[in-house]
Amino acid sequence: MNPLPDRRVRSALMLCLAMVAAVSCDTITKYLSASYPIHEISLIRYSITIPIGIGMGWQALRASQTGLHEWRTLFLRGFFIAFANLMFMMAAATISLADGVAIFFTMPFFVAGIVPHLIGERVPAYRWLAIIIGFVGVLVMMRPGSSVFQPEAIFAIGCAFFYGLGQVLTRKLDRTIPSSITSLWQSAVYTLFYSCLSLSAYAVDFGSTGNKSFDFLVRLWTIPQPFDLGLIVLAGLLTSIQLPLAVYAYKHSEASFAAPFEYTAMIWAVAWGYLVFGDRPDIPTMIGAAIVIAAGIYMLRRDQKRYA
Repeated sequence: MNPLPDRRVRSALMLCLAMVAAVSCDTITKYLSASYPIHEISLIRYSITIPIGIGMGWQALRASQTGLHEWRTLFLRGFFIAFANLMFMMAAATISLADGVAIFFTMPFFVAGIVPHLIGERVPAYRWLAIIIGFVGVLVMMRPGSSVFQPEAIFAIGCAFFYGLGQVLTRKLDRTIPSSITSLWQSAVYTLFYSCLSLSAYAVDFGSTGNKSFDFLVRLWTIPQPFDLGLIVLAGLLTSIQLPLAVYAYKHSEASFAAPFEYTAMIWAVAWGYLVFGDRPDIPTMIGAAIVIAAGIYMLRRDQKRYA
């Protein structure tokens, strides 16, 4: 029995669970975006993940013999994903969470386009078909010409590109590097990234710009209310779960296979958007979500047959 199908099933499941945690964190961040800057929320959030990551991966960290090339790849991967996170949350501060996630779903196209050049990984024709079908579902949800095409939507597209680039770099890592170490590095780079951003905000005080996305970026720190601080801590705990799950998925299956399972984030974006922000999903949104989920299932079944 070929172990590859089981490995891919586990990777798909891990990534689906990671999407539950990721969208929950995005919801918390969007909820707080009117009162606090993104660098404050994210710096507290990712600082929480570091001691948890050290505790989870201490033995692996002590035994690690990672070379300089691997450290560079880990840093670049962390930077690209951190930058993608910033761009997505700037978009989500203005447009609805579901619309931001829908635009982010262009990410598998970037992944499939990057992997042949960056890591020489062949993308089978049926995966291209699944990605195209999924993207059709995204277009159904986006409905070109509708209000989703606000200038801030470009941040979500930028997020898709840089996130896809970061996840492709995950495939360049030595598979013997434990997911806990990769996740810990991600947390450390996130913390460094938002520390620098926070210092930059104080170096140049832009004041209020009148734009939700840019105010979220340049606003100065405010002492969080107890309830809000509790939400940020919760986001940090969820991130500590989400990061190793996503790392596992991309390390143990092809990037072009794993990426479309991030489509399941749409389910949680619609659910949280409705429950927290009152964004009611309409019929095109539901149809589009069904299409992208069907595309992911189709690809999984084809892979199971191919590697059985």
